[in-house]
Amino acid sequence: MTEVKSSGYFSQCQNKKGSGVDRLFLRRYHASAIFHRIRLEPGISQREIIERTKFDKSAVSSIVNSFGERGLVERHVKAGERGRGRPSEGLIISPDSGMLVGVEVEATEIIFVACGLDGSVLAKLVLPFDGSAEGVEKFIADGVDQVVGKSGSKARVLGIGVSLPGLLSSEGQLIHVPALGWRDLDIYARLKGACAAPVYVGNDGKAAAMAEQMFGSCIDMENFIYLFSGSGVGGGLFLDGAIYQGAGGLAGELGHIKIVPQGRFCTCGASGCLSAYLSAPSLIEEIARLGSVRPRSFDEIMTMAEAGNPVVLNVLDHAGDVLGSAVSSLISIFNPPVVLLGGDIAIAAPYLTSSLDRALQRLTHPAMFARSVVKFADPNLEGPRLGGVALALDGVTDIQTSHVLP
Repeated sequence: MTEVKSSGYFSQCQNKKGSGVDRLFLRRYHASAIFHRIRLEPGISQREIIERTKFDKSAVSSIVNSFGERGLVERHVKAGERGRGRPSEGLIISPDSGMLVGVEVEATEIIFVACGLDGSVLAKLVLPFDGSAEGVEKFIADGVDQVVGKSGSKARVLGIGVSLPGLLSSEGQLIHVPALGWRDLDIYARLKGACAAPVYVGNDGKAAAMAEQMFGSCIDMENFIYLFSGSGVGGGLFLDGAIYQGAGGLAGELGHIKIVPQGRFCTCGASGCLSAYLSAPSLIEEIARLGSVRPRSFDEIMTMAEAGNPVVLNVLDHAGDVLGSAVSSLISIFNPPVVLLGGDIAIAAPYLTSSLDRALQRLTHPAMFARSVVKFADPNLEGPRLGGVALALDGVTDIQTSHVLP
């Protein structure tokens, strides 16, 4: 059984005066780890949580009691342990505690997912989106109501997590969304006013990384880098048990790593960005430029690749080479044990793998490459689509109730 180690996290818990551990921040970390241990191991006892996490006994007891008072977890007698003496109590996520709604905003659609607190999907809804910032908060609020109705559940909505494709400040201000052309939008305030349940907002790359750690390919991993592509390219740096935020909360814009000097122009206004070579719109443009057919979507690119279209295969091969250059730089800087590639990258894995591997072998220091695993996320898992749910779940179990993950 994997243990949740807390030692590396203390470096992130130092207060500004350097006088010790920020206790509220540490308690938040403990609460999140304990809740997810119960979610991953239904029926686990309080004693077993202490053994797994190495957390202080009194801290575990206090947090479990808090979850119980809020109706998030329940105690029950562990199976097979009735009889003489005091039976051992197991902990489970309360099935009647409530539900979560995740919202993923993309360039042409908004995806809504209703889930139980255990991460089980109750209903999904995909609505076409015209990309307009005007009235987006009402559009999202209406979509939340629709997916909740579709779920058939009568449970109350405890939290709504909204995953957004752009630079998001720690105050909930959308600074820039290149894919949509949005700038300086106070998205948290607008959503808070439009939605009936508590709202939690976050950058899509960081939210997807959280989802992979909660539900997907990196469960229980304390250190990994997540890189994904879709309408843009993003990612998250999961370091020492937490998403790395950087100054102002803007760290992790992996799609804007500069790969090709004086290269293609990116929607951010610069040139040579990874996103300009790996995002679905960029792949479509390049295929149309080199060939006689313009794909209408990423799915159509995959269909053409499966049919052996030489232009598409060449473009994807080049994309794998560019991806390898970016991943090599990430390995050199962070020395991560795992680099996880998701989204459209994972779907296109059969056509990217050869050139990606060649680039990694050519560009990465052998000693560092030997200590990192580069792998594709399982495209059949729900992880990447549960970024909004991960934001909501993190918010609902948050002792400090922070509503923004930049």
